[in-house]
Amino acid sequence: AAAAAAAAAAAAAPTSVAVPRCRFCNLALSTADSHEELCDNLEANRILRTPAAKAAYRAVDRSHFVPTEFGDPYLDAAVVLGAGAQISAPHVHASSLELLAQKLPSAKSGIRILDVGAGSGCMACLLGTMLCLEGQARGEVLAIEHIPELAAAGESNIQRSNSDLMTAHGGPISLSCADARQVCSGDDPSLLNSFDLVHCGAALADVEEWLVALLKPGGRAVAPVGLTDTPQWLCSIDKLADGKLDIARIIRVLYVPVTSEQEQRKREEEWDEVVRRCRENSDRVLQADAPTM
Repeated sequence: AAAAAAAAAAAAAPTSVAVPRCRFCNLALSTADSHEELCDNLEANRILRTPAAKAAYRAVDRSHFVPTEFGDPYLDAAVVLGAGAQISAPHVHASSLELLAQKLPSAKSGIRILDVGAGSGCMACLLGTMLCLEGQARGEVLAIEHIPELAAAGESNIQRSNSDLMTAHGGPISLSCADARQVCSGDDPSLLNSFDLVHCGAALADVEEWLVALLKPGGRAVAPVGLTDTPQWLCSIDKLADGKLDIARIIRVLYVPVTSEQEQRKREEEWDEVVRRCRENSDRVLQADAPTM
């Protein structure tokens, strides 16, 4: 009788449901039906942890940066924007924001942040919001996007959703259309060793000198590093006081590469082939990453 009762109790007990996870990084997916639920899920899954990252993410609704004709803004997946670009999945954006928030200076003014590959403007908006959490901007966010229609859309998105963050309204964000590699590879003293935080929204083959040169000693860059159309590593890149680098691999990701406008538009024309190549390379790399029994 005792055995029968135990069996009945076990049968009645709720069964655990496997949490959907990202195939690249194995983080729990935070898909939701609303902005508030998405934030709740990202916090419950311990992707957003610092107060600054949590507050900034809650203040910026992803739906303002993902046109409904492109996809569901609250699905925890990347969304194609056109012109060979895409907006990262919420758990990837949140991971990047969290890494940057961990190194956000406590200064009341003079903080400089660079967003390379601004795309839809979502990350620039998150970073600008993070600078204004104490009521007024504590610095500036320079956002750069090299595809003209994306730059125009990104600025329009921020103007529509959080117009007070743009410099025209006294906010910290300026968004310009330019090739970041050309802008940042020169000898402009206003850029060299001047940024506390740098976010790179496209993949680099390696940690490149021009990116490191932008950081102040004590600053941090967050960038995907690895081969094109192959799973990369989202890395935190800390520039120490002596100029040396402390680089940490955080999670596996798959970003479009840092490239020229011409090459990016060519990728858009060959998008089906790009997707096929990404799938093939991902299967190979992720299989190699998998632990052996």
